[in-house]
Amino acid sequence: MKKYGYICAFWLMLASFGIAAYGQGDSKQTIDASYDISLKIVVGSNGTGKSGDLGQDLAGVSRQLRSTFPFASYRLAGTFVGRISNTGNYEYKSVSDIFEPAAGQRYSPTFLEWSLNNLRSGQTAKGENAFQVQQLRFGARVSVVVDGDGGEAGKRVPGVSYESIGLSLARIGLAESTPTLIGTINLPGSEGTMFLVMTISPADR
Repeated sequence: MKKYGYICAFWLMLASFGIAAYGQGDSKQTIDASYDISLKIVVGSNGTGKSGDLGQDLAGVSRQLRSTFPFASYRLAGTFVGRISNTGNYEYKSVSDIFEPAAGQRYSPTFLEWSLNNLRSGQTAKGENAFQVQQLRFGARVSVVVDGDGGEAGKRVPGVSYESIGLSLARIGLAESTPTLIGTINLPGSEGTMFLVMTISPADR
């Protein structure tokens, strides 16, 4: 009987060691990789506003734009950066001054909002690293000059109205660390066009 008790105690002791070892091995979970996202807004126009080099990182996009759209000038209007993990989401809302007012017009802010949902990393059919975004939304409320009410001496006083613009994309793919033109939006009240360029790269740390 004592021998049987010793055997049971021995096996119970082994089981407790196994459970403890399993608990220690399971205490640390693998963290998903993080990625840096960059959204750059390029504005093309035929006006006399600012124009400049888009930078070496946008050299490929610049050639693509100039060969497709006949605008006289292009400028980098804004850059927005964020950080996201695999299968994560990102949302941005803010007030911006990325659009310059036309000559003689007063400054009016622009309200920006964009989001990226369910980022997934993987490889293309060619074996190249890439990303797939389940849904990407970009929206802006931009000011448009309209005829206002009559002012002094019967003169019309220009007013400002806000128009909503934007785009929504579902299941889009982007090559890793490659600036990619993801969409264009015509700017109301002008002949300009806004170009959205996104880059997703592995985070350094």
